[in-house]
Amino acid sequence: MTDKAIEIHDLHKTYREGLFFRRTVDALRGVSLEVEQGSIFGLLGPNGAGKTTLIKILLGIVRKSQGDAALLGKPAGSRLGRKRVGFLPENHRIPRHMTGNTALDYYGGLSYLSRREIRQKTPQLLERVGLGGWGKTPVKNYSKGMMQRLGLAQAMIHDPDLLILDEPTDGLDPNQKYEVRQLIAEMSQEKAIIISTHIL
Repeated sequence: MTDKAIEIHDLHKTYREGLFFRRTVDALRGVSLEVEQGSIFGLLGPNGAGKTTLIKILLGIVRKSQGDAALLGKPAGSRLGRKRVGFLPENHRIPRHMTGNTALDYYGGLSYLSRREIRQKTPQLLERVGLGGWGKTPVKNYSKGMMQRLGLAQAMIHDPDLLILDEPTDGLDPNQKYEVRQLIAEMSQEKAIIISTHIL
């Protein structure tokens, strides 16, 4: 088994716009990188730099135009690779009628965990992200920072080998940002972490 969490070589993605006067937009041009297991790797850049496009190619949401990409030793986009990834998208949404507990129950089910596994993991996981005691509270009463923490919990519920976090400190105050950084550093002892952000 490869010791690389991600391997990308000469990756290109070109979008084509317009019906009659076709215009091309290069979102990625010859990207090459490797991410080791047990490391933190930052994708830094302004909006439009191609960070989200790269993530979408790795997860199989968007098809590459050229080049090679592998995720946990599997071709980018393969189901076997995706099952081992936890993903926190930017501006994620969790239905407001759910509680912290039912949200993790739902997302854990999407990751093929049994109800018993989810119930065993949920209290400890909420505690780990700083939401201990909030499991029965509807998410409509959560602050933006709390929603971000719950998003981190849903990304970790199935104990993935790789975490991809898009703007993980968005909406957090300075103290909360520090705590999330500490949590990310702790998790990197167990898995590889990709962080896409303007600044962490």
